[in-house]
Amino acid sequence: MHMQKIATIVMLGMLVQSPEMFSQILLQGTITDNGGEYLGNGAEPVLDALVTVTDQSDTSRAFTSYTDEQGQYSIVIEATGIAEPGLSSPNDFTLHQNYPNPFNPTTVILYELTQPGHVRIDIHNILGQKVRTLVDGYQTEIGKIVWDGTDDRGIGVSAGVYIYSLSTESFRTCNKMVLLDGHQGQFVGGMLDTAIPTGKGPMALGKTTGNLYRLQVKGDDIETYEQSGIEITENQTLDITVYRTVTDINGNVYRTVKISDQWWMAENIKTTHYRNGDPIPNITNNTEWIQLISGSYCNYKNDDANVETYGRMYNWYAVNDHRGLAPEGWQAPSDEQLKQLERNLGIDQDDESKIGWRGTDQGGQLKEASTTHWYYPNTGATNKSGFAALPAGYRRSYNGSFDYVTLNAYFWSSTEYDSNNALCRSLCWINSNIMRIERCKTYGFSVRCVRDY
Repeated sequence: MHMQKIATIVMLGMLVQSPEMFSQILLQGTITDNGGEYLGNGAEPVLDALVTVTDQSDTSRAFTSYTDEQGQYSIVIEATGIAEPGLSSPNDFTLHQNYPNPFNPTTVILYELTQPGHVRIDIHNILGQKVRTLVDGYQTEIGKIVWDGTDDRGIGVSAGVYIYSLSTESFRTCNKMVLLDGHQGQFVGGMLDTAIPTGKGPMALGKTTGNLYRLQVKGDDIETYEQSGIEITENQTLDITVYRTVTDINGNVYRTVKISDQWWMAENIKTTHYRNGDPIPNITNNTEWIQLISGSYCNYKNDDANVETYGRMYNWYAVNDHRGLAPEGWQAPSDEQLKQLERNLGIDQDDESKIGWRGTDQGGQLKEASTTHWYYPNTGATNKSGFAALPAGYRRSYNGSFDYVTLNAYFWSSTEYDSNNALCRSLCWINSNIMRIERCKTYGFSVRCVRDY
């Protein structure tokens, strides 16, 4: 074993010194969400996010990878190919360098074909003896295969240099790779290697690399992340935190925040349609508003200019409509979910069911911590939770007029108090408490949605 490790180190030294064999850089890392910020109980990995690294001096050179179930990505930035000379035509197919390389005990092999056809991928040891056949069959244009360092019997092979080759009916090419340790002589259950026709995985463009790169992370329900001017001259690890988002039926995208184990919108909702696509009536007439017994919305003072900052206002009938005000997977919060939020902020359970002002600084933990939108002094505002509540004011139930913008925030719950009233929450510019109150269902209040578990 000692001599084997020495031999491996010697082989590694030889390979590192050979630019024809290792003209590549490995960039890897983990993409996690913002669940560990503010009062969140922990970040979670972001699955299936597309990570793209682009050479800023030559934007045609882009390298990509999708994150796995652990949120991990691995991108190979190649300068030159490693095909044995005279064996292949680059116009017919491409066999990419495996990644990671060196590896222990698994590695990924990617290949591209100009058209579907019969493909065979074999692994040989340095003596030319076949170790494993990974692929032998019809394949599509792009494929990915994982080798777990075993032979055709499922037995682990020894550390060392291996050659993997891709063959079609007319051409053949091969690359070198290094297994650092592995599991020699051990039977390995649950074979990892399966040919996967896919567009996922790192795809290098085979040109000389630059030094400065732009990194972008995109995916479902996350805010696109971009960072420029990243200097990459050697293998490195770059971990990224991205913000979770949610998108409503109208295509409005909202940043979200985790408070303990609850995910909340960090913005007031502004949809004009229910989740099933049905329109929500926009009622501007005051007399019509106060007579409503069905769902409707309005903008503060019927002015579209207020929507971007404060969202829209809804009567309680819209909040409680079976068609759903919130996006898929989310809901307008019940009184109990708002109580859970308050418990997460530190309100005592003996206090949480009271009607009126409750708590001490819990309202301040929810309010945006500035006087940009709140009237001075915005007492006790810390935004410790990241909820960033804004003073959108309200629309009155008895005459349809608007008031209290910059002074108060009002949020509906989906919980009915009695036939005429429903429970809600209020925050005020002059204190740091939370008010739990019942109000007439025809008031126009803001809505913050919570993820539905």
